[in-house]
Amino acid sequence: MELLLRIIKGRNDLKIVDMVTQNIVPNLYGREVRFDVFAKDNEGVAYDFEVQRSDTGAVPLRARYNSSLLDAMEVQKSTHWKNLPQTCVIFITEHDVLKGAKPIYHIHRTIHEMEHSIFNDGADIIYVNAACQSSDDPLGRLMHDFHCTNADDMYYPELAERVRFYKTNDKGVTKMCEIMNEVLNEGRAEGLAEGRIDGLLTAVRNLMAAQHLSAQEAMDILNIPAEIREVLLSKLYSTHT
Repeated sequence: MELLLRIIKGRNDLKIVDMVTQNIVPNLYGREVRFDVFAKDNEGVAYDFEVQRSDTGAVPLRARYNSSLLDAMEVQKSTHWKNLPQTCVIFITEHDVLKGAKPIYHIHRTIHEMEHSIFNDGADIIYVNAACQSSDDPLGRLMHDFHCTNADDMYYPELAERVRFYKTNDKGVTKMCEIMNEVLNEGRAEGLAEGRIDGLLTAVRNLMAAQHLSAQEAMDILNIPAEIREVLLSKLYSTHT
């Protein structure tokens, strides 16, 4: 995660000092949210990292909502507004959600009447377009590695090492199985309310996102019967059209 942060922010001096995955943020007055990864760096900036395969999961309104909850979870009752921490919501999207044909987008509030000078409210949003996988720059190489399942084809040794750990090391295989069980159980729980197909679809999506797998690889791991796969694939890819 530290490698990801440094490349996206373009700063090699940043360090992750706190990190929680799948962090649920309650909201007494509305909808709770679950951050894929909540983290803090050595400068006190709070981050929400979201990896989104579906375009609908990365709409600007969701980024705004997540940004507001970052503030809510970081501010205590006695905190003065001057001491609000800087926050940054980072969406890594499978497709170019913002349609600007750029590898990365930095979103800040600006003042129209002052030639769009930065408002400096300390709340930033970044979209990373994972479809841009150029070998000419660090971010493009990182996005290539995000899509890569063969450690030998990766640019970054840190990521390649983790892939080898999960695929070849006994402890890594055990850990992957634990992750898969959690993902599958989550899908099954939702399936009780949504129906079997939707539950399986949730399990497949979660596993694809958690382990950067293709749909077929995820369904192989989950032992999904062949007669159901075509239905799942049609539903899965219909969300991208």
